[in-house]
Amino acid sequence: MPVSGLVIQVDPAQRNTIISTLTNFDNVELTETPEGEPLVVVLDVATMREEEALFKEINDIPGVHNVTLSYHNFEDIAEDQVN
Repeated sequence: MPVSGLVIQVDPAQRNTIISTLTNFDNVELTETPEGEPLVVVLDVATMREEEALFKEINDIPGVHNVTLSYHNFEDIAEDQVN
């Protein structure tokens, strides 16, 4: 199960609309961030394909300037499968 942290740069004038949109997504947890700061979200999905699709969908929200992957972890991969 991939879990990722994203930093989202947004148009300040559209920040509240973007927050509202993000809270309607399944598998997205929006962290509390101060006004004027980039938004930070956690994606918790079942597959890499779902994660990629969700990442693209977030990037396509009007007013989103940039989405940066800042953390990524495969929760269900055994240590011997990583190397």
